[in-house]
Amino acid sequence: MELSNIEKLLEKYFEGETTISEEKELKVYFTRETVPSHLERYKDMFQYFSEESTITATKDLKLNTGRTRTYTWVGIAASVALIAGIFLTKTTPSEPIDTFEDPEIALQETKKILNLVSQYMNEGKQELVYLNKFENTKNKFIK
Repeated sequence: MELSNIEKLLEKYFEGETTISEEKELKVYFTRETVPSHLERYKDMFQYFSEESTITATKDLKLNTGRTRTYTWVGIAASVALIAGIFLTKTTPSEPIDTFEDPEIALQETKKILNLVSQYMNEGKQELVYLNKFENTKNKFIK
């Protein structure tokens, strides 16, 4: 086999682009006794692959499949419980809360609630004054 062909196959091999037949060619080439000195470092690798491919298992493995069945039944039970929970819960439409027939009363109640929200927002805003003082002091030190 040509040396340049082997070098090209090695490049393809390390790029992951070789076919199985090309890999077999490389294994055959590197299991020979004589290999050029600059390719000697690949010889051990391909010999290892060749030796390991001939090893077969000597002990039969028995897989424990009992747990898989348990997990399957747990999944089915959870699905059934979820579906039953969705369809069997009674949702009765409740009456709307705080509806007003008179628009004037509704406007007054809305103003009262918005005023309450505004008071809470202003209480939180008062604490931000300290941040403004901190910012001013920081700017003095920076300048």
